[in-house]
Amino acid sequence: MKVTALVGAQYGSEGKGVVANYLADDYDYWVRTGGPNAGHSFVHQGKICKMQCLPCGWTNKGAMLILGPGAVVNPDVLLQELDWIEKEYDPKIRDRVMVDRMATPLLPSHSQREGHTKGEIHERIGSTGEGVGAARQDWMSRNRVVTEPFGELAQRLRFEGKVQVVSDTAELLSLSRRIKKSIMLEGTQGFGLSLTHGTWPYCTSTDTTAGQLAVDAGIPPRALTDVIMVARTFPIRVAGNSGPMKDETDWDSMSERLHKKVVEQTTVTKLTRRVGAWDEELVQRACNVNGPTEIALTFMDYMAPEDEGVTHYDELSDRSLSFIDYVERFFETPVALIGTGFSVEKGWTCVDRNR
Repeated sequence: MKVTALVGAQYGSEGKGVVANYLADDYDYWVRTGGPNAGHSFVHQGKICKMQCLPCGWTNKGAMLILGPGAVVNPDVLLQELDWIEKEYDPKIRDRVMVDRMATPLLPSHSQREGHTKGEIHERIGSTGEGVGAARQDWMSRNRVVTEPFGELAQRLRFEGKVQVVSDTAELLSLSRRIKKSIMLEGTQGFGLSLTHGTWPYCTSTDTTAGQLAVDAGIPPRALTDVIMVARTFPIRVAGNSGPMKDETDWDSMSERLHKKVVEQTTVTKLTRRVGAWDEELVQRACNVNGPTEIALTFMDYMAPEDEGVTHYDELSDRSLSFIDYVERFFETPVALIGTGFSVEKGWTCVDRNR
């Protein structure tokens, strides 16, 4: 029985989506509690999947998918994702999805208030402006005039038949642990964006650590058996005035380094990301707070282009092996997964030292 938290070490977009999808078949329950301001991308059957609500473990047709009480759920985005998966991959997907009654709804008024990438909050701190912060503000105000639990919203809008609303997903997860089912808590964003531990005010509207993931899902933190922390060799931040970044560079310089054109855009805003150098201090702080049992080191092909597409550890270059050795020694944590590339043709390529 495993209860695993999957967290980011930096500023989001570390590759949690591809790691989650890679591990999809290893877990019986997949839980997501973040908000739709974070998009997780991966390739499945030759198509790019970009998930803002549902856990990436949906590709495991035997897994239950839960949006826990700590989730902020945009009903429109959720239904769009369900419709798309139902049409393209799994006509019975709705039978496996459960939303906690007490999840926080994100309404059109919230996204309008923040204004997406044209709003004041995006200009001020680089927020996606999707309305997640506004939804949480209304929830904390405990004013039924402006918000209500997701279960009441579903009943009022009469779309209970389109998605299963459960009175207490925490109880369901407690039962699943008693019968030795494995659970993955799919975290969103990254440690550097934590409201508690990140670069305030350039941060998100909640904590993003493993302990918070457990609490938001309704699982006692001591029940966690594993924490997989995802860190990329060259971290990114979202576009705009989104906060400090060590030794920031640009995509032209990265392209010159890699001898090919590279540029990254965020899943949600579609704006070009900022990119910087490896920040040892940030990753150390993330280790201190999250207590990872394993590290997934992604974008190794950015550091060692010669290792793009490599899938066996003994085929990695000396440059990659040296960096992996440094990471394991410095942070006293084993590197279990090494990401070596991502493309629509091949999906995510990686070295898995556990298999």
